[in-house]
Amino acid sequence: AGEGSAKMKAQAVSGAQPPLALLVVGALAAAAHGGSADAAAQGAQGRATPTQQVINMMTDMKAKGEKSMDEEQKTYRAYAEWADDRSKELGFEIQDAQAKIDELVAFISKADADAEKLGREIASLGAEIDRLEGEKKAATANREEEHAEYLALSRDYGESVDALTRAVKELSAQNYDRSQAESLLQRMSSSVPGMQRVLAAFVQEKSHAALRGDGAPEVAAYEF
Repeated sequence: AGEGSAKMKAQAVSGAQPPLALLVVGALAAAAHGGSADAAAQGAQGRATPTQQVINMMTDMKAKGEKSMDEEQKTYRAYAEWADDRSKELGFEIQDAQAKIDELVAFISKADADAEKLGREIASLGAEIDRLEGEKKAATANREEEHAEYLALSRDYGESVDALTRAVKELSAQNYDRSQAESLLQRMSSSVPGMQRVLAAFVQEKSHAALRGDGAPEVAAYEF
């Protein structure tokens, strides 16, 4: 007890705060050593005994501890309530995000399928366009060829009509027999465009008449 009191006094002199266990031990030792003297001193001086001081200190510590514990419990309950609410909010946010992800995945899948389908349709249309372009090119070439043939035939017909008109005019001016008419057409064929076709038609008609053998007499001349 004396040693404990000496330690407490030394700490008091040095200004250091003694540990709680040391205070309790020192107080109990002092109370055991001089309880009656302390009682007399308390009565004489009106001060608490070391034992009473320890009890008062421990009571204060208990009250402070209980108050701190209540505050900690309130803080914990508030935090636990906030954490629970926040957990629910995060759960809802996660559900919404997952639903949005599923929606976007479905949209992407549909977009990919649509893109693939449109790609096939584009390829088919491209092939159809190529086919139509080929047909158009062939039709254009055929039409140009037919147009050239038409122009050539129209020119031939025009020349033939002009040549026939001139031949009729020449033959009408004089009375030519069949041989003379053929000779005239031969001479004109070298200088009159289209006259060769007229001559060829004349010779062909002459041959057909000979092949028919209808016995008709040859006229002396043609009248136009």
